[in-house]
Amino acid sequence: MLRRRADQRVFNAGSTPSISGGRCLVGHYDQGEYVAGWPEVACESIRAINHLTDHGPIPAPTLYRVLGELKGVGHFLPQALAQMTRGLQESLGLYRVYDARAPADSVLEATLLLNQALRKAAELGKLLEAAQAAISEQGYHDEDEGDPTLFDDGDDPR
Repeated sequence: MLRRRADQRVFNAGSTPSISGGRCLVGHYDQGEYVAGWPEVACESIRAINHLTDHGPIPAPTLYRVLGELKGVGHFLPQALAQMTRGLQESLGLYRVYDARAPADSVLEATLLLNQALRKAAELGKLLEAAQAAISEQGYHDEDEGDPTLFDDGDDPR
């Protein structure tokens, strides 16, 4: 039996969404409070990075650290896309799926597009890693102290 949750997504009655770190794949309400899903959190993270990078210089040591985290998107997203593709394909045999056209046709089209996105994401990871490597030895002189700096975190022992 299917039912609609407060956020209007359909779940099997009696089931709970899988939780990792207190979050699910899709946003949900928990005791009246909305808990954003991991993809929503990822999107908001990129939005925050956009706001933080729209002004002023970004020294290479700072960008190096940022790229070190962002390249993970390109390395981990292909796996997530492949797993979501498999899950979508499996859903055809498990749920009573409906669509304006044949559900298998929609899933096939989505599969082809997700596989294309998977390849682009992998390429993104490689490019971000190459950009990180290109600036890996760049530092700057602190104007106040005159000391060369490879990392802008004063507590970083490197």
